[in-house]
Amino acid sequence: MSEAERVKDINLLLEKCLLPHIGRVETPSLTYIDAVLEASLTEYRAFLDPLGVELLYSAKPCTFDFVVRACARRTAGIDVSSPGEARLVREWVGPSVALHCTTPGLSAGNLETVSELADFINVNSLPMLRRAYRQAAHHGASMGLRVNTGRSASKDARYDPARPGSKLGVPPKAFEAWVAEGGGPVIDGLHFHIGCESPAYAAAASSVKWLARVAAPLLSRLTYVNVGGGWLRPAAVKGAEHFRAAVEQLRACGVRRIFTEPGTGIVSEAGVLTARIIDIVDAGKGKVAVLDAHTGQAPETIEYGWKPDLYTPGNEVTGAGRHEYELVGCTPHVGDVFGRYRFRRPLELGQPLFFHRLGAYAHARATQFTGVPLPSIYRITEAGTLALVRKSAFAEYHTLWSTDADDRA
Repeated sequence: MSEAERVKDINLLLEKCLLPHIGRVETPSLTYIDAVLEASLTEYRAFLDPLGVELLYSAKPCTFDFVVRACARRTAGIDVSSPGEARLVREWVGPSVALHCTTPGLSAGNLETVSELADFINVNSLPMLRRAYRQAAHHGASMGLRVNTGRSASKDARYDPARPGSKLGVPPKAFEAWVAEGGGPVIDGLHFHIGCESPAYAAAASSVKWLARVAAPLLSRLTYVNVGGGWLRPAAVKGAEHFRAAVEQLRACGVRRIFTEPGTGIVSEAGVLTARIIDIVDAGKGKVAVLDAHTGQAPETIEYGWKPDLYTPGNEVTGAGRHEYELVGCTPHVGDVFGRYRFRRPLELGQPLFFHRLGAYAHARATQFTGVPLPSIYRITEAGTLALVRKSAFAEYHTLWSTDADDRA
């Protein structure tokens, strides 16, 4: 299914399950659609299962309990990125679900916690491998090493985990030297992650070719290789033959288990940000519509200069529209801008707007800047029921800034 077809299906679900109840829907809010999440998981499984590649869900883009549990039911495990995330996810899924931890944040102070919780630990550096090996082995966790293959699948260097000088993984030359010297502690696996919403698999095949060339004896002894994530969902990625070639080469080298850990690709399309128009002004160079949401609740719109697809029921967004507005957030931050959109008809106060593809990293990195509440969370179940599962409250903002300080001291 193409992205345009998926967006159309999501709009139909919103019309059927949310719009009839729009009068009681709080804004700003994020709505997660179970059917879309399940469709993404099905798409990944249909692509990976014939290859024998095991699907993990990388929890960092969205760690809501119901999302994590849904993914745990359809995957080989959950990948986490910090000790805190490990604690939370283990609470959500229980002891029977495999937990992978891949993080540069391991330290002497948290290694014991991670070793107790995780089944697989991918350390970020050679010094950390030496420090962590014995402790992880004591708890029975499989130990892996993250490698920067230097084969990039990202266009923007700011978000490229494989760029030269990246903090993520052992640099190529250092890894080659480590392998040539015989390595240090025995490891169970390797991990690399080279993409950031990449539309192609070619860099994955190139990474595996490099590994096979510089570390073939090591690969033959490994239990697993985790090829990371960072790609769009399979139907939107070009060059599936490159991914298949990478898998076949790893099998030929003797690697028994191959993991991949998408996060955004699984959950992004399942989330929709709903906002209402609270003001419309003529700013002198065009009309501005102020929303009751802000870009701190969708931070990638600022970081990537990304304008999300927008659904406005009964007033189609179109490049040929006669009525152009800049949609802005409700904070005093001058850069709080979602983008410019053209509509067939004028916008109206109170009108709801729906921003697509905000299931990933929206709530995970949302801010309460100036006290604007975090979005409330709704869920459209597989049965089509709209449920409020988390209500935003002023107490969250109060807790953020409250301390135990004694002003009399």
